[in-house]
Amino acid sequence: MAPPTVAHVCVDAALPHLDRPFDYAIPDKLAGVIVAGSRVRVRFAGRLVSGVVTAVDDVTDFAGTLAPVHSSSAVPSYTPDAIAFAEKVARRYGGSLWDVLRLMAPPRVASVEKRDWSLVEHDEQAYREAHATLAPHAVQASLPADAVVSGARVVWEAVPDPSRRHGLPADALLAPAAAVASRGLTAIVVLPDARAVAAAADALTRAGLSRWTSRSGGHFTVLHADDGPAVRYGSYLAALQGHARIVLGTRPVAMQPVPSLGLVVMWDEGSNVFDEPHAPYPHARTIVAMRADEAGAGVLLASYAPSVEAMSLVAHRWAERAAPPRPEVRAATPLVTPVDDARREAEGAAGWHWMPGSVWRRARKALETGPVGIVVPRAGYVRATACARCGTWAECSACGGPLRRESATAPLHCAECGAQHPDWHCAECTSPATKQLRQGVERIAEQVTAMAKDVPVMLSAGAVGTVADGEVTEGIVVATPAALPAVAGGYACIVIVGAEVPAGGGLGAELQAMRWWLSIAALARPRGDGGEVIAVGELPGAVREALVGWTAGDAAWDAYAERADLMLPPYRRAIRLWGERPVITLALSETVEGERLERHREVAVVDAKGGATLLVTRRATQAVVDVLRRRQQAFSKAGDGELRMRVDAPLDPVS
Repeated sequence: MAPPTVAHVCVDAALPHLDRPFDYAIPDKLAGVIVAGSRVRVRFAGRLVSGVVTAVDDVTDFAGTLAPVHSSSAVPSYTPDAIAFAEKVARRYGGSLWDVLRLMAPPRVASVEKRDWSLVEHDEQAYREAHATLAPHAVQASLPADAVVSGARVVWEAVPDPSRRHGLPADALLAPAAAVASRGLTAIVVLPDARAVAAAADALTRAGLSRWTSRSGGHFTVLHADDGPAVRYGSYLAALQGHARIVLGTRPVAMQPVPSLGLVVMWDEGSNVFDEPHAPYPHARTIVAMRADEAGAGVLLASYAPSVEAMSLVAHRWAERAAPPRPEVRAATPLVTPVDDARREAEGAAGWHWMPGSVWRRARKALETGPVGIVVPRAGYVRATACARCGTWAECSACGGPLRRESATAPLHCAECGAQHPDWHCAECTSPATKQLRQGVERIAEQVTAMAKDVPVMLSAGAVGTVADGEVTEGIVVATPAALPAVAGGYACIVIVGAEVPAGGGLGAELQAMRWWLSIAALARPRGDGGEVIAVGELPGAVREALVGWTAGDAAWDAYAERADLMLPPYRRAIRLWGERPVITLALSETVEGERLERHREVAVVDAKGGATLLVTRRATQAVVDVLRRRQQAFSKAGDGELRMRVDAPLDPVS
């Protein structure tokens, strides 16, 4: 049979009305090389652009002579099923196919494609032995591993691993992944950051599995940007072609094409890092759900603090909720002691220090039995200053922004425009003296070092370098929340400085704060071993109760019920529109009238800065997105103005 002569190509074009396949001739030199999923370079609008072949055949609607494909990848970067899935994602989010394909695969590295990609035989016994090693950890954590391996969808409220080796119960999480792999299926594990990826890789290695490399093969692949383009692209192709049955990675791995998907595990699904910052802004949790629906795969959404979106999946009976019995939760978690304003007032002046005297005495006592962690939610040195004489906030004379310091000897500079103020004087009383209002982790570390001269103090923060899990065995660690390293057996005591809900956090700010502090608390020893977490700050009642009782799942469930009563997301879906006001008005009119939607009952329109937000019932959302996308393409083709859209957008004002 003669090879196909026509390639249908999705091109890299920014304009919405160009979101369709274009036909190109397959030259003789590339016959048999170009297949569906190949990355190509083609001539488009007078310049050479990238594209992806969505299909090949001998049919075209173009009446003239087709331009030839200029060049092609040696192996396809996508499967036909992956392209079909990308089309579904693009439709759900009202975006372009090219944008989704760009998010799905890492940049191409031609040298990687020249390797031998013929399929190798899998070591079935290794996966079975790994499962046997990991399964007891899942049983101990009351994780319903057998159910998810059989295709169930579970929102699991986790408890810390007894070893406290890492910040997540990696051994329990990976038990169902190893079970799926032993059955000849593929498991994807989606993790929030490099630290979590390293923890998962460590758990698999200890269970006897090896990481895939191009030289020696392996049982699991790791996809992370820190690995560099060649290694990451090689790992991507290995997962695509089924060279390893367990795939670990951060947010992009949720879209990783794999053969025979059997399970997707997602840890800490409520983390903001799973919000895709690039169009069409798909959330990793939604991608996981869509893939499970398509493949009939099991899903495990696991975290210490489930999100309200995860609870909406339970409420709609798409997933089931699972958690250990309360006695097991209490035995596995530390004692959490809030120190609110009333307790600080009762302590007198010492109580209003960033480290109240009573808290410092307990931390010093805990040092006798193990390491102590001090968590500071603010990075940097001093984040805000004020006049030492009259208390007026120190502000930039150019833009009015707050003034801060980067070190003890650095001059004041503006946090907004960066202007330096070495000779600052108070605008109210002319005093040149300043006092520190918001101390960052670096300044706190300086003070802790002075307060505990006989104790080693380590600083862990993104700007100065993070300490790896397991490196600390004694002393004090001062860290930002995401940078606190795990210690073997857990911290004897953790003090959270400024444990509050950030102002202006918007809808869900309390649940996010709950997630932050519970993730920190999970690094402390169980209460039976003397572990304690002290949260210094004024917390709302719901957050305080969830921290003390380790009941974040109940809090998220209650939050979903409250939002359902108020018809707020995720009970309804939010669609954010930006553009010129006449364009938005016309798009809204055509959407509501064309789909015969009842205002307020099926769609509510809320004015927002620079545009509008639609709160749409879940039943009507896809029809609304489809209409808006067609209108967006029509505006683009006619040049009548720009209409931008984001589905499942946050409700906070966006400039």
